[in-house]
Amino acid sequence: MVSLVALLWGSTAKDRGQSISTISAADKTKKLKKGQGLVDAEFYKRVQRLLKIVVPNYSCKESKYIAILSLLLVLRTQMSIWLADVNGKIVKSIVERDFNKFVYRIFNLMLFAIPSSAVNSGLDYFQKLLSVSFRERITEYFHERYLEKMFYYKICNLDSRISNPDQRLT
Repeated sequence: MVSLVALLWGSTAKDRGQSISTISAADKTKKLKKGQGLVDAEFYKRVQRLLKIVVPNYSCKESKYIAILSLLLVLRTQMSIWLADVNGKIVKSIVERDFNKFVYRIFNLMLFAIPSSAVNSGLDYFQKLLSVSFRERITEYFHERYLEKMFYYKICNLDSRISNPDQRLT
C-alpha cells in the first residue's frame, strides 16, 4: 500500500493515464478555495427576490418578528457584556479573598439568570416563529404560481421529466 502511494505521489497525470486537457481553462478559473462561496451580483439578486416573497411589506408580521428578534439580539449582547463584567468582579473578589463580596456577586449572578433565560427563550421562540412564517409564505407563493393556468396538470400528465411534482411542491 505504501509503495503504491509512493509511486502515485511522484507520478504525473500523464503517467496515471489521465488526460491533461480534461480540465478546461474555465474550470480552473471557477475553482474556488476551500470554504469560499460564490457571492456575486446574481446571488444578491436571488436573495432580494426571496426577501420580497417572504417579507412583502414593512407592516407584515414577518417584519415585526425581525424587529423583535433584532431588539432581543441587542439586549442579549448588552447582557453578555454585563455578564462578563460580573464574572470579572467575581474573580476579583476571589483573588481579594473577600467572602462577603463573593457571595453578593454570586447572588447578583443568580438574579441575572432569570432575565437571561427569558431573553434566550424569546430569541428561540421568535426565530422558530419567523421560520414557520417564511415557510408559509414560500409555500403559498409556489402553490399560487404552479396551480394557475393548469401548470400543475401539465407537469403531472404531460411532462415526465419531473417525478412526484406534488411532493416537490410540498
